[in-house]
This record gives sequence, C-alpha cells and structure tokens, in this order.
Amino acid sequence: MLANETARVKRDEITNGTYVMLVSRIRKWVLPYFGAVQVADIKHTDIERFLYFLSDKQYKSMTITQYLNALHKVLECAFKHGWIEKIPTFPKLKSSSTPRGGFSVTEYRALLRASKRLANQVCDPIKVTHRTKHNNLFAPDANIPREMTWLIGFMVNSFVRPVDMKLMQHKHIEVIRNGHIYLRLTIPETKRHSAPVITLQSAVRIYEHLRSYYDQQGLATADDYLFLPQIKDRAAAMQLIDKYFVKILLATGLRFGALGQRRTLYSLRHTAITYRLLYGRGIDLLTLARNARTSVEMIERFYASQLTPEMNVGMLHSRR
Repeated sequence: MLANETARVKRDEITNGTYVMLVSRIRKWVLPYFGAVQVADIKHTDIERFLYFLSDKQYKSMTITQYLNALHKVLECAFKHGWIEKIPTFPKLKSSSTPRGGFSVTEYRALLRASKRLANQVCDPIKVTHRTKHNNLFAPDANIPREMTWLIGFMVNSFVRPVDMKLMQHKHIEVIRNGHIYLRLTIPETKRHSAPVITLQSAVRIYEHLRSYYDQQGLATADDYLFLPQIKDRAAAMQLIDKYFVKILLATGLRFGALGQRRTLYSLRHTAITYRLLYGRGIDLLTLARNARTSVEMIERFYASQLTPEMNVGMLHSRR
C-alpha cells in the first residue's frame, strides 16, 4: 500500500507531505490499535470503537477523519489483494469548517509597527546551545530581521501561501505597469495550482524596497530567494520566519483570533483574501479564487464564512 502511495508521489498525484502524513497516522495509532487483529476480522463495530478511542484522545474531527482515511486505505489494499471479501462500512463523522484567523486593519497595522520596533530592538546575547541553533542559525531568541515587515506586507498584498514565500525567487516576479501597476508572480506549483498570481499595487513598492535592500548585499540576482536569501536550506529559512512571526504575534497580543484560532503566517493569506471580499468593490469569487490559487468552495468555507451583511452594508444599499 505504501509503495503505491510512493508511486503516486512520483507521479505528482499527491504531495510528499500528504504521504508523510499518511505514514505518520498509520504508525501513530492505526498499527498500535489494530496490530494484533487479523485484517479479515476488522468489522464496522471495531472501526466505531477506534473512533471512540481517538475521540477520547481529544482529537478534532479533521484529525480523526485522517486516521479513518488511513485505515480505509489499508483495508482497500487488503480488498484488492483478495485478503478480505469486502471493506466494512465506516462511521460518518460530521465535521465543521473553522474560519482561519485573519487580522483586522487595526491589527494588521499593529503587526507592522511591532515588526519595525522589534527589528530595531537590541537583544541580550544568548548562550549558544542546540536549543538556540538550527543548522548553525540562531532561532528562538534571534533579532527580528528588518525584512519581516516587508514579508508581512507582501503576503497581505499578494494572496500567497507561506510555502510560496519559501520557494519564491526574483526570477518568478515581473513588475507590470500598463495602466495598472502590479506584480505578476509566476511561482512554482504548490497545492496543485500553477497559475500566475496578480498582486495589489502596494506589493510593487514593498518588492522594490526589498530588492534594493538585498541588492546592496549582492543577494538580489534572479536565482536568489526573496526572503532570507542567505539561507539556502529553505526548510530552515521557513522555520526561522515562523519563529519570528510568532514573536511578533506575542508582542502584539495577537497570537489567537476572535474564535480562538491559533494564528500563523497562513493568517496573512486569510487577511489578504478577506480584505478583497470586504474592500474589493464587488470582486467575484471565481476571479478571487483563481488569483489566490484556490477554489470558490474554499473561499466560501474558510474565508467568506466570517463576513456579516453589515460589513458590506454599502454594497447592500447600492443601486444600479
């Protein structure tokens, strides 16, 4: 079964992250729970008891669904090999979509101010240990770099995902001035999407400041990365960026959203999409979804669900 999933990764049918998650779920609880049971003896009632077991672990519906999907793949493999006559029915699990925790305009401005303040703050020297370094890079207590302000602004004005920030190089960016001023981002495929992304005009100014800053350091060639280009290990770069952003969130008291969501870099993407829904002068969901490399369904489930009629009272009162 895992060999088949590995082949699907090579064919780009699923991402490596999806495969890693599947293996993790199987090893974490599927094997320990069912390891002593013959696959042919697994019945619907056993799967229900497994669901109750996971619920007692305080897992949320989404996580439980992932475990059940992993078990289903195992049983599906057994069925294809003729080891079982049929796949037992699985219990239906009701799940709810939790809106992602974005930022209000006031909170967004607070993030920008805090990132600038922390970049100018002199930190006390820290003791060098394995806990304060990652691949020879200071992590938890390092100064906030100046470019974090630009990163926050860039994400809110470009709709990109954090993984896009990890991979984005200067060769992926084109400044367009043709009556409208924007950046055309032709970034590598992520989340099964590969279409170019069009930014807002403010992203152009941010990008030009960023490029000028790194050009002075010889780090603004076509193949250089936009953020923390001196770090070639991009997984390490993103870990540092994540830590820097959490430090900014904690400094502003904005770590959690109004519904208790734990805010992350991804919240900046949520903010970008939500701002277009609020202030985009009637932009249609299909255009927004395509530019944000997502689907209309995802926009409605995770972004538009937090909007109230009063937020767009002007549109409701408008006339043709």
